Amino acid sequence: MRNKIIAFAIGLTMLLTANRAMALDGGLILYDGASGVTPDQYNAPLSWLIFGSPNGGTQSINSGVTNLNTSASNNNAIYGGYSNYNVAVSPSATSPFFNITPTTFVNSSFPSLDRNAGYKLSFTVRINSQVDTQDPSHPRAGFSVIVLSSDKQGIEIGFRTSDIFSQANASFDAVGEQVSNVSSLLSSLSTYDLNISGNSYTLSSGATTLLNGSLRDYTTATGFGSDVYRTSNFLFLGDDTTSARANIDLQAVSFTTNTAAVPFDFSTTPGTLALVVGGTVKLLLKKKKS
Repeated sequence: MRNKIIAFAIGLTMLLTANRAMALDGGLILYDGASGVTPDQYNAPLSWLIFGSPNGGTQSINSGVTNLNTSASNNNAIYGGYSNYNVAVSPSATSPFFNITPTTFVNSSFPSLDRNAGYKLSFTVRINSQVDTQDPSHPRAGFSVIVLSSDKQGIEIGFRTSDIFSQANASFDAVGEQVSNVSSLLSSLSTYDLNISGNSYTLSSGATTLLNGSLRDYTTATGFGSDVYRTSNFLFLGDDTTSARANIDLQAVSFTTNTAAVPFDFSTTPGTLALVVGGTVKLLLKKKKS
């Protein structure tokens, strides 16, 4: 009986440890401004993100944040941002006269984004300034975040100066979910969590839920840059439109995968472990006596 109790205690300890490891499994820091480098140089030579701006956007690091500016000469046509994919740039007959096509991961170890297993993108950003055309039939933002799962289902979220919204469909002609009057949040260095689970997404900041809705299928998108929406496990943070511009500060970006695999949070402190094991041992001894 004593051997059985010892075996049970060891097994329970391993179970608790495994659950704690599961909760931490999948955490991946893509960028930390405290490193003193821009996102494309973080973890170099095995960086997770690449900086791209073929027509004038700039990046600079200062006091632990990277400033991304696509507002030069008040020109909406400037693109710029960060992606987990290398891209090929090819000529185009129409404005802006080039196409962008994702090719391979910047870092081949980038994880698969399985929406059924769940994953979370966390990022800390401040919107210093943002200008858009304010066309309701063409809603755009100077800073946007695109996340596409392994099956290409995902969401694009735009951040302006006083509101945050999702792109409703592959025509990008309507606002989906939207939260307004959040200028104080946007103008501060705020951390956002974009949780993907099954068919749904939730955007929150701290304990506040900002947006909540269904994932979209943008694969039928057409025009400049539309190939990105047909790319699995895709991530982008920045300015992806000719209808807006922005100046933003980015401090941190991270991913956590397998978020749906942790049904509860077990504390593995010695006191808790002793309490659980002790109670179980008493129960086993009681059963033996009876």
